Amino acid sequence: MGLNMLARLFFIIIGSGFGYLIAEDELIEINRIVARINDRVVTWGEIELAMEKLNFSEKEKLQRASEFVDGKIDRLLSQIAFKEKGMELPETYVEQEYSNKLMSNFNGDRRLFREVLQSNGQSTLEYKEQLKEDIIHMHMLAQRKRSGDEISPQSVENYYQKNKNDFRVGKRIRLSEIVFSGDNKKPGDLNSTAQEVYNLIQEGSDFKDLASKNGQSPFLKNSGSWGFFVSKDEIRNDQIRDIAFRLNEGESSRPFAVNLMERKADGSVASSQNLAWYIIKVDKIEAAKNLPINEVRAEIEGILARKSELNDQRIWLSRQKRDAYVEVNLPD
Repeated sequence: MGLNMLARLFFIIIGSGFGYLIAEDELIEINRIVARINDRVVTWGEIELAMEKLNFSEKEKLQRASEFVDGKIDRLLSQIAFKEKGMELPETYVEQEYSNKLMSNFNGDRRLFREVLQSNGQSTLEYKEQLKEDIIHMHMLAQRKRSGDEISPQSVENYYQKNKNDFRVGKRIRLSEIVFSGDNKKPGDLNSTAQEVYNLIQEGSDFKDLASKNGQSPFLKNSGSWGFFVSKDEIRNDQIRDIAFRLNEGESSRPFAVNLMERKADGSVASSQNLAWYIIKVDKIEAAKNLPINEVRAEIEGILARKSELNDQRIWLSRQKRDAYVEVNLPD
């Protein structure tokens, strides 16, 4: 095949140390201009690369392309506003952020970092440019941050009255436990020991006294008490959760077996195949209730501040778009 024919069929794009062979019609597609902001253009290739990192299907790419284009426009408008204010971002700051990302995400392994970037079709230089763009964008948006001090008490009251169910907590209980595990005993021996202690509870012995002298609970020194209230979704073990929330206040459970979990060498958590025998008691029950406004005031102030902040950011970006030349032309 002649060189001219080869040139008509394929274009070679060199980037990030790799060569990619791309069909001519595909090259035209990735170079398609989808947005223009003053003298800066955004290509379909830039937007598609960002979506590919999230493993979008072709259908999802078309559905969400405008969202990604808008995000890119917002960032570019932030760069323009940043420069218009005469501000500069020192390269040392970008390098420091780059080093922070390297340490936090890759434990300082530069080779692994480069390999991940290359797999995303991105060079180290391109990543640093993206990082710089993100830093400037967040800085410009931060100029419109609000604090809770700017939120009026009346607006907090209005929000609370309209959204009371958002500040409702379900039934909560405070538990105590006696746990029998390990000690090189067979499961049957543990069961027998637990049954003996349960019989003493039934005969009127004090649960706290028994819990401070028997078993291997981590709360042994606290007479088996967990010391805090928990809701259903805060108890991970299905067996403990189901039994605990069927008990009445002051009632103790019969001994029941629980499969103990353990952390494997790979960091995962799975069953250890070992059993422990539990006796639990519900010390106190708190009925479901709406939290009073004084307990959630700071949370509501934060919610309203973020809403106001986002509104200010939208207004600011709208002004930037009004003052700049912005054109969008997404592919069909």
